Amino acid sequence: MPETSAPKSVSDSFLDIRNLVIEATSYPPGEPPKDVTLVHGVSLKLEKGKVLGLIGESGAGKSTIGLSSMAYGRGGVRITGGEVFVNGRDIMKIGAGGLRALRGKEVTY
Repeated sequence: MPETSAPKSVSDSFLDIRNLVIEATSYPPGEPPKDVTLVHGVSLKLEKGKVLGLIGESGAGKSTIGLSSMAYGRGGVRITGGEVFVNGRDIMKIGAGGLRALRGKEVTY
C-alpha cells in the first residue's frame, strides 16, 4: 500500500508566500504619478530546514520578493496584495511591534 502523508499546513513551512502583489508609484517627468506593479501573483513555500533559490534577471524582483518576507519594501514600494506567513504567522497583520520582534531574530536579509 502506498505511503500517504497529511497535507502540509502553514505551520509546516518556515515561509509561505501566497499570491504576492507589490507595487510602487512612478513619477515620470512631465506626467502625473502612476502606480506600477512590480510583482504580481508570486507564490512560494519554504519548508523548515530547506533551502530555496530564487533566480532571475537583474530587475526581475528577487530582492523585492525577499524583502517581503519581512513585510519590508524599499522607499515607495509597498505590498498591496497576497499573504506572507513566517512560522505560521501572517506578518502582514502582526503590527509594528511584531515586525520588530521578527526582523533580525527569525528573518534577516
